[in-house]
Amino acid sequence: MNTVVIGLQWGDEGKGKIVTYLSRYYDCVVRYCGGSNAGHTVDYGDFKIVHHLIPSADGRFKKNMYIGVGVVIDLDVLLRELEQLNNLFPESSTLLRVCKQSHLVLPFYRELDGRIDAARNEPVGTTRRGIGLCYANRALRFGLRLEDFEDDQTVKERLRELAKLWNLELSIETVLEHLREAYERISHLLIDNVEAFENLKNKNLLFEGTQGVLLDVDVGTYPFVTSTNCSSSGVQSGFGYPIKIDKVIGVTKAYTTRVGEGPFPTELKGEEGERIRKLGGEYGATTGRPRRCGWLDFVLLRYAVKVSGCDELIVTKADILKNFEKIAVCVAYEVDGIKVHELKNLKDIHRVKPVYEEMEGWKDINSRAFTKFLKKMEQEVGVRISYVSTGSKVDEIIAL
Repeated sequence: MNTVVIGLQWGDEGKGKIVTYLSRYYDCVVRYCGGSNAGHTVDYGDFKIVHHLIPSADGRFKKNMYIGVGVVIDLDVLLRELEQLNNLFPESSTLLRVCKQSHLVLPFYRELDGRIDAARNEPVGTTRRGIGLCYANRALRFGLRLEDFEDDQTVKERLRELAKLWNLELSIETVLEHLREAYERISHLLIDNVEAFENLKNKNLLFEGTQGVLLDVDVGTYPFVTSTNCSSSGVQSGFGYPIKIDKVIGVTKAYTTRVGEGPFPTELKGEEGERIRKLGGEYGATTGRPRRCGWLDFVLLRYAVKVSGCDELIVTKADILKNFEKIAVCVAYEVDGIKVHELKNLKDIHRVKPVYEEMEGWKDINSRAFTKFLKKMEQEVGVRISYVSTGSKVDEIIAL
């Protein structure tokens, strides 16, 4: 069984917890896209872990982990995460493998990333971690890969090319020394893509997506998106080989959030939005930025389910809306006076006016009001809900 877990909103849906919980049923967790701009927070109760690069496998179950070719690697971040993993689950770090053909996020990419975003007429709100620039250099064939460190001369030539391309004054030797030291510390984890595929081809794999469908570079709210195919469509290229996906699980909050710039039809800019933000602890795990909050949007959820091929839903943060006397859900948009229930694309999303239905709030997840909310979601989206997260901790989840 090969399953992919993706976010159906603008990221931050709680995928880290979900992947950690589900990982007990799989042989290996595979990261297939993104970089250290991801922040998957996992609450074990006594402690929390924030995964940026290392897959969110449950350390208590000693599962294999693989970082695929579609992930871009910041070695400094990876080393910090490995240290954290070694401290909490000493045996788990030996179960990680990293694709040799993965591209590296170089230290000077971060500054360039910020410079590029600042030069836009309208900044997209990048995390300024150098992720987009790394993917751009990969596409331009100027990228530096982990396997290049098998020959220092190759690395030097790549660094010179990059300095020339981006008009940088670099101390090649200083940069190389820093990268070489970091590379040596993780070299024992490296594996060629072909060998990884051979090792994993008969295993049950859980693919971990990053960000969310609405941030996918092709089907998201472009240009306010990330730089990768973070929807289910990115699994093949991010793994590096054709692979059959048996199930696509979409994760959605009981409300909607967004970090950074871009359209957000159901955003609540007043007291209700602030209340959700505080109750939900809605601050970015990677950047610490406050998340924009709003009501659940069924129009966007239907779109995300359709373009991702989602088979089932997992709902998170339903507990955050406890004790709201009334909640609202967006069931349609009004565009130029016409009511719209389905979207073919997102190009005019900034122009829509949400059409709401009001629903009774709930005191707990066993209440009639909450059951009615879940049934409404399934009817509107057309996909069944398999789990509901009932709290922040890994095991605070119930199957339906």
